[in-house]
Amino acid sequence: MGHAGKQRDEERTPIGLRVVARGVDETFLGLTRDNFSSQILAGVTLLAIAIPEQLATAQLAGVPAFTAMIAFIAATLVFSVAGSNPILSVGADSTIAPLFAVALLKLSLPASSQYYALVAASAVVTGLIVLAVGLLKLGWLADFLSAPIVAGFLSGIGIIIIVHQLPRVLGVTGGGDSVLQRLHAVLEHLGHVSAWSVVIALGTLAVMIVGERLNARLPWALAAVLAATVLAVAMSLSSHGVQELGAVIVGGPTWRLRAFSAHEWSTVLTTSLTLVIVIMSQSAATARSSADEIGVADNLSRDFAGIGLANIATGLLGSFPVNASPARTTVARLAGGRTKMVGFVAAVGALLLSPLATYAHAIPLAALAGVLLFVAGRLIKIGQLRAVLRTSRAEFILAILATLGVVFLGVELGLAVAVGLAILEQTWRSARPRMIELGRRRGSTSWEPLDAHAVGPVDHVLVVFFDQDLFYANAGVFRRELHELLKKRPHTKYLIIDAVAISDIDYTALVALSQIVDDLTRDHVSVSMARANEQVKMKLGTSADKVIRTIKLFDSVDAAASNTAK
Repeated sequence: MGHAGKQRDEERTPIGLRVVARGVDETFLGLTRDNFSSQILAGVTLLAIAIPEQLATAQLAGVPAFTAMIAFIAATLVFSVAGSNPILSVGADSTIAPLFAVALLKLSLPASSQYYALVAASAVVTGLIVLAVGLLKLGWLADFLSAPIVAGFLSGIGIIIIVHQLPRVLGVTGGGDSVLQRLHAVLEHLGHVSAWSVVIALGTLAVMIVGERLNARLPWALAAVLAATVLAVAMSLSSHGVQELGAVIVGGPTWRLRAFSAHEWSTVLTTSLTLVIVIMSQSAATARSSADEIGVADNLSRDFAGIGLANIATGLLGSFPVNASPARTTVARLAGGRTKMVGFVAAVGALLLSPLATYAHAIPLAALAGVLLFVAGRLIKIGQLRAVLRTSRAEFILAILATLGVVFLGVELGLAVAVGLAILEQTWRSARPRMIELGRRRGSTSWEPLDAHAVGPVDHVLVVFFDQDLFYANAGVFRRELHELLKKRPHTKYLIIDAVAISDIDYTALVALSQIVDDLTRDHVSVSMARANEQVKMKLGTSADKVIRTIKLFDSVDAAASNTAK
């Protein structure tokens, strides 16, 4: 069949089937006889890591344990078809689990059908928003929050996870909605601490920490949980205060969506918006870093579309919101994963092992808490925060404020604080630009900051470099700092503005610039601009203000300075 015939057949094929066909083809893309076995092994390694993590995340989310396995299987298969990144692992994630659990438990009782319905609805709404972000190619929104603020936000979530797991680590009764209430409840029950629970939780944590340093490819979490389970069963530790996971009911997908009140939909929507911001930030960072590590080109918009579809699928199947996991993706990469076969093998393996989930009832909750303590420790970015402090004290303060906002105000308000801080930080930076005086390097045509060696001013010429766009927030700063420099150089006859860093000028800045030029013209000082881009030139040249059009434009600072001698 010719190319045209194939194209006509493709056009007659429904778009959904075309996407599925493309995804299936890509599952085997990159597979060779030489790497086939390594990709299978990487998938098995991913599965071994995912099982204990998914079970632990189900506890964190307050849903039945097997619901997390449904989320992992569905999300992994959907992303394998719809996503771009070959090794990105999508499934239940401990970063977002406390976000929707804390918000939705305010509307319903734990372990109730109403709670499960709200969780499923949040997954669908979250998926629709993330899918729209991917289809509209709005992935750049993921870069809106600065790295220090994201580090602070994730550190706050890590602290919340630790506080939530303290009752299971200690083997005591927990309770309360806020972090302070939960800590108070734990303190009230310190007299009933189960030493074996503490040993199991810390032992699991220790195995994972040491194991990761020895060989991160090996499933240390699974080994630690299995060892803890065998120990608990052999020594009947349930009679010594060690709580067990309990019956794990293996079931298929369940339709949980139902009608909600306006208040409930409002909470679902705000919760979903919170999840979207976290999912976008974490997924973008994970997708980009993993793609760079294995040397492949990644389509972030398609990844968002894939994650959005994965959330829609898990919600329709009665599960909960999912996210890209940095930890599982790293394990897949370290295990040699390079193709989508890795996720496919892990998902199919989880499906085949599902009947064995009924034997998970004896898993100590303290062991799963140990797994979550390890994950929380990875979220608390101590090293990154130290690096931020060494680089910028102001950014460090913003990161700490984001952490405190999440911990003490709650996730929704904490996220609002983080976003507000990001806007404040960017506004502060833009409104506080630097104006640098330039001089000519001796024996050359190069113009550089005056504090550089062998660089000096030129008589009667003041050259300034402004390192931000000129707009309403900094136009006043530009005018004020320029006049301060002119006071220091009272004999100036020629002002040259090096505009290489000014990508745009808004109306307010044009008005301020007109006033500056008008004032300087009366003082017999001419104004020139060098290295302006085409957009800035157009705005100056087409301005209705005659004063603005008197500004002379040059291709270089030296050309503008040389013109003063004529």
